[in-house]
Amino acid sequence: MKKYTDSHKRDLALGDSERTDKPIRFIPKKHIYWEDWGHMCLVFRQGVIYEGIQHSDGNVTAESPAYGVTDYVDTTEIEILH
Repeated sequence: MKKYTDSHKRDLALGDSERTDKPIRFIPKKHIYWEDWGHMCLVFRQGVIYEGIQHSDGNVTAESPAYGVTDYVDTTEIEILH
């Protein structure tokens, strides 16, 4: 997973003793789309299990399997599996 978001950078800046980021698995409650140059692209399908990272700041990022791009996922649109 590419680590380019601000949440990734903040986790690295915290250092190992303060970081609480962890890998997670999640299921979208509905199809999730991301904007790509003015077009909405389906990146996560409802009901499918995906992998992501829950960061120390509470944000979740994941890499779209279709596009290979990592970005934020709205936590209100997913169910995090434990």
